[in-house]
Amino acid sequence: MFTELGILKLIKRTRDRPFAPAVAMLGVKGGDRVLFCGAGMPDLAGAVGVITSLNGQTTVVDRRAGADAKVAAAAAAAGGLVDFEDAPLTLLPFDTGHWDVAVITQGLRALDGQAAQVLSEAIRVVRPSGRIVVLDHVSRPGLFGLVRNADTSAEPADKVVAVLGAAGLRAARLLAEVEGVRYFEAVKGMG
Repeated sequence: MFTELGILKLIKRTRDRPFAPAVAMLGVKGGDRVLFCGAGMPDLAGAVGVITSLNGQTTVVDRRAGADAKVAAAAAAAGGLVDFEDAPLTLLPFDTGHWDVAVITQGLRALDGQAAQVLSEAIRVVRPSGRIVVLDHVSRPGLFGLVRNADTSAEPADKVVAVLGAAGLRAARLLAEVEGVRYFEAVKGMG
């Protein structure tokens, strides 16, 4: 049972670490090499950069103007180490199998017809048994965000899972929907 003091502590902890739920969904640990495909969530990349720290690596790839400054500011605010690469998401400048986790930050629908190429590149650069995580933002208008309109929602969950499976990934699934973001995860095969 929560007491008033317990509720206040929970609110303070969430305010002090606003990306704690997202970081938990990514399952990142110290020493991991994490690639963010897109600078759509620079604050999350900064929070992950705190975890991967000196023993790992967090890098954001994006080609949009001003993305590098947003990532640098978010990393500095979080106190994390985050690298930035100015490159297209359809041609990632990394060796095959370099990354432990690749995070596609804006969902598949937002990739303007390039979802297959971006997903293919993310799979290429992730090590065997590495993970691909797709973050899909869900708009929930109305009273406290409890109502979802079909026209403002992201791709249907079963469609995202099917796309991940069709790309050759294993164990594709919807992990959860937390604070307006759906987290999909799949694992790259060993071969």
